[in-house]
Amino acid sequence: MPGIQPRPVDQDALQGADAPYPALVSLGWDGSGRLVLVGLEHVGVLHLDGDPDHARHVLQAIAVELASTPLPGHLEITALADTAAGLDHAAPERVARTNTLADAVAELSSHTAEQRRTLTALGATTLRAARLQEDAVDSWTPHILLAGELPDGEQTKTLLDLFGALPRVASAIVTASEHADLTLEEGWTLHCAGSDETIVLPDCGLPIKLQGLTDPHFADAIELLTLPAADTDVPARNDWLDSLLEQEEETEAAAEDEPEQDQASPGGANSPIPHTVVDGDGEAPKPAGGEDEDGMPAEYADIERQELKYPYTDYTVRPRETETTPTPSTSSPSQPPLTPMPAPSEAATEPSTPAAQHETEPQPAAASATHTPVDLPKVPAQLPPDLVHKRAEGDEAEAAPGVLLLGPVTIRQAAGRIDSNRLSAAVELTSYLALHPGLDHPHAIDDALWPGRLVNKTMRNSVISRTRSWLGKNAGGDAYFPRVQDTGDNRYRLSPAVTCDWHQFQTFARTGLARYDEDGDLALRRALALVRGRPFAALDPQRYTWAEPAVQEMVSAIADVAFELSTRRREAADHPGALWAAHQGLLAAEENEMLHRQVFLAHHAAGGVDALRAAAERLAKINEGSAGEWTWRPRPHNC
Repeated sequence: MPGIQPRPVDQDALQGADAPYPALVSLGWDGSGRLVLVGLEHVGVLHLDGDPDHARHVLQAIAVELASTPLPGHLEITALADTAAGLDHAAPERVARTNTLADAVAELSSHTAEQRRTLTALGATTLRAARLQEDAVDSWTPHILLAGELPDGEQTKTLLDLFGALPRVASAIVTASEHADLTLEEGWTLHCAGSDETIVLPDCGLPIKLQGLTDPHFADAIELLTLPAADTDVPARNDWLDSLLEQEEETEAAAEDEPEQDQASPGGANSPIPHTVVDGDGEAPKPAGGEDEDGMPAEYADIERQELKYPYTDYTVRPRETETTPTPSTSSPSQPPLTPMPAPSEAATEPSTPAAQHETEPQPAAASATHTPVDLPKVPAQLPPDLVHKRAEGDEAEAAPGVLLLGPVTIRQAAGRIDSNRLSAAVELTSYLALHPGLDHPHAIDDALWPGRLVNKTMRNSVISRTRSWLGKNAGGDAYFPRVQDTGDNRYRLSPAVTCDWHQFQTFARTGLARYDEDGDLALRRALALVRGRPFAALDPQRYTWAEPAVQEMVSAIADVAFELSTRRREAADHPGALWAAHQGLLAAEENEMLHRQVFLAHHAAGGVDALRAAAERLAKINEGSAGEWTWRPRPHNC
């Protein structure tokens, strides 16, 4: 209406708004040169027929855009067989590859069933209506299948039936198949006749020219997407300098073979007149004398040739090779400064690997053995095989993820994919949910992961969606981080199949502290075997502020269990066992003097005077390092 001015758009409100068309992709340009975008969720099945090469080029352009566009937030893309080769390595967070259509159908079937259950729970009849609701806003991640070819058969029919049923969900297929029967009441078929040909889009009747990526351009796009994530340095290549260096080497070799002939030639190196040297193969002439073939002065070319002989210096820090026999002087500054217990004679000849650090029971050293103070390894003693916490027998691919908090935070056996720059938020969210199951509102996640910040739902939903995709699903298609509609009480929680070492520690500790027999000691040792260091170690101090109360509880519980087991084993004259228990506790609470006292008592009972003195020196160093400015100094009149 006249006189009405449009209000300026609130940028903050736009930042918090969800993408209305997450699977939006460009197809080409209209007659006015404007880019034409299409929502693949609305289309469902996009079939590219006509010229096979041009159809493949159009599919490659769509694939690269879906894998790289930042507009939708989070997408799940499955590439079938050799479709868009290399895209899964270039964009591993979004793109996965499957070699069989059956696997792709199973994945899409699970995705479709989950979203239709959520639609039913919300009472929404369409996907667009569901996206307008505040509930389950993180549940509508699009899943797109890229298929260069779809074979004829039941699997293809089942796949197409998923898109023929209602209500429609956030999924689509883009295919350039020539053989499968893709005649549908729903979906689009675009005839690819060439990059200069104009086609008419179904439904809207808009004439456009399709865009595509030829095979060389697609390879360039894959390289461009891959390079930012590469963790290795590659020396710069210059074909001109490479050929220049080869020519110099050939010239030097020829000069060595016929030095007199070169000196006597009128166009030799001693000739003051610039000249052109033609090689015997009839190739293009190369200038000689004061300039190179590109007109560069010889002295500059010599400098670049010298650099080319040493084009790359590797500054990567690599671990030193493991020595076969550890010496008393060998130390690792990253390990706790403790004195280990006497080790078996076999362990002195071959250091144990991290995968086999709990394989043998520590045996007391001979009475004549010398206790030499060395740095404590990450696990100072080894346990019998039956005391090691191992995963149940079976296919490792079917194992559920595990949340490891008793040391550096690690998520084990996550079956999905995620970009490295998104991993820290996913790990923190998974750790938070492991300790705080049953959250009834997403704002609790905001307060934990982004304290003091105003977080829009787009950011939160993207983190939740990526974490769900990263943790993966079990063999039955159930997500290890289920949607709130699938939890039974509409609360955020991990699947019961996801394990947590802190919960396992609590279970073993309760059993062990309640029993004073071999089974009780066994349970305590299983609990301590889970400790890898201080809980939540090596973290960014600006993150995990919510974990501080849990860290204090974990450290206290580990120290109590270590003190109890060390006391029991010392009273049973098992001095190596007593030392192992105390050392495991000190991994989490290095400053705990009660555990250091347990080390002293065990060394004294074993008659290890030298080891006792070394342990006392270590405690003194720890106290000096931790006390700092709080160190007590006597006043002059007290001296």
